[in-house]
Amino acid sequence: MNAIVLVGHGALPEAMRGSVEMIVGEREDIRTVCLSPDDGKEDLERKLAALDEELSGCESVRVIADLMGGSPCNAALEHYASDERVSVVSGMNLAMVISAAMEEADAAGIVSTGHEAIHDVKALAAGTEKPYAPARRVAAPAVSSDEPQKIVGVRVDARGIHGQVATAWVPRTGATRIVVIDDVAVRDETQKMALKMAKPASVKLSILSTKKAVERLSDERSYPGDRVLVVMMRVETLAALDELGWHFDLVDLGNVPNRSDTRTYVKCVNLTEREAQVVRDLAKKGTAFTARQVPADPQIDFVEIVSK
Repeated sequence: MNAIVLVGHGALPEAMRGSVEMIVGEREDIRTVCLSPDDGKEDLERKLAALDEELSGCESVRVIADLMGGSPCNAALEHYASDERVSVVSGMNLAMVISAAMEEADAAGIVSTGHEAIHDVKALAAGTEKPYAPARRVAAPAVSSDEPQKIVGVRVDARGIHGQVATAWVPRTGATRIVVIDDVAVRDETQKMALKMAKPASVKLSILSTKKAVERLSDERSYPGDRVLVVMMRVETLAALDELGWHFDLVDLGNVPNRSDTRTYVKCVNLTEREAQVVRDLAKKGTAFTARQVPADPQIDFVEIVSK
């Protein structure tokens, strides 16, 4: 028996399954995992783990994710990294899922079908469509060693590097390097692999412990000429950095997921009392906090909100 797992943002996986079944009929072999706006990395992991028992008897499992580098794709890559039965492809479209369902295509076949289904339809009809050519992946640019590094953004985001970071924050800040500070990820080869896969090709990546981060960020020549975007997956990391004497001027709270002991302060920012106190304490030491999902969101004073 084979299975297909559709993973993606919002209701897209469910909608995709519905579209497939309009064409090929009802399918019991298609499962869906949907990322809700308030979901964190742990929520995605739980949703994937909930399928483990029913997928255990499958000879092969084809996971089709909506966006390369997005949270659903990253979570699937981490969850199934060591399972040789499971393939993970990104860029989900209807043709890909039909190919997986009807032809039982492997990963290479699914990807090929996805490419073949994409056309400039009017140009094709007119006979003027140009052959598809994959976009050239641009390597991380060389930077001048004459200038010190500059921190251009600091973000707390439980999902780490994902779609919003890669497609919105990196272009807006002009970052040339992402520095992930996390004492768990730095020791986890699977997490490190997922972070490397999720980053834009044009950006360099460093994954550091809190101690090493303080060493590197304290020396303005650690990353000469780089524009550094700092990403942390936990509010507690700010407290650990504080204990080592390091503080940021401005921290953006991007996604802190809902948990059993949290309070929702603004959309997608849910803090335990301990985490809220970390924010208050650091604010007293001069760190400003805002809460934005994407750069276009208004830059609110989060300290005022968390202090009420």
